[in-house]
Amino acid sequence: MSVFERLAKATLRENQNGEIPDYIVPHLLEVAQHSENYTDREWVVEILLMQVEDYDTYAESGCCKTAFSIEDIYTSLARLGIKMDFWA
Repeated sequence: MSVFERLAKATLRENQNGEIPDYIVPHLLEVAQHSENYTDREWVVEILLMQVEDYDTYAESGCCKTAFSIEDIYTSLARLGIKMDFWA
């Protein structure tokens, strides 16, 4: 299974489990469903997959960061050229 297929599965699974917010799902699926646009940056997609799988709403709330936050996901999406109106 490719990293793009794994990203799609992880996104849907984590969203159904109430982890990944609804508003970010279309952006993650944009990457997963259009792999031809990101083959030269597959390493960023690998990082994005890890961030989705280890996402935690409260990642920034403790003294130690033990998970990935939504800002981490935004940063990876921005590296891939995904524009999001809500993130300036």
